[in-house]
Amino acid sequence: MSRLPAVSRDSLAPEGQEVWDRVATSRGGVTGPHSVLIRVPALSEHVRALGDYFRAGGELPQDDAELAILATAREAGARYAWNRHELRGRELGTRPEAMEIVRAHGALDGLTDRERLVVEIARAVLRTRTLPEDLYARGLAELGERQLVELVALVGYYGLIGVILNSFEVPPPDDSPTF
Repeated sequence: MSRLPAVSRDSLAPEGQEVWDRVATSRGGVTGPHSVLIRVPALSEHVRALGDYFRAGGELPQDDAELAILATAREAGARYAWNRHELRGRELGTRPEAMEIVRAHGALDGLTDRERLVVEIARAVLRTRTLPEDLYARGLAELGERQLVELVALVGYYGLIGVILNSFEVPPPDDSPTF
């Protein structure tokens, strides 16, 4: 159970109801981090817009993006995000074996070189708040400038989502396994 009581659309001012409607349309409901953020509708709107950018698919292939999100959720201990993105990763072609390796939260043996790079970047950014020179060079060579920028921004975005979910104890939406 979340630390905060549920908010209804009707309890919000008209501007908040408009944000509610946009969040509900793009996410299928006002759940997860938005069940917290909707209390500050303008903030919820900005977070939704950034999330929509990543959901629409930028330069980074969606299977890489989902693996990065799972690595971020695992590092952050964000069970809700893991639950939602394990399902989405399966839909978008993220290799199940790679998801299991990330779930185990240990050695990265068994990942392809690209998968390993994505997970190493996510872990480094979250653990050290920087990208070591060797990892930066590998990322730039493999992903190119645009995908590398997107990957780091995606990790930062899901770091924010993880902090919100954990701070307000938003539980996973169902009994599916997380980690």
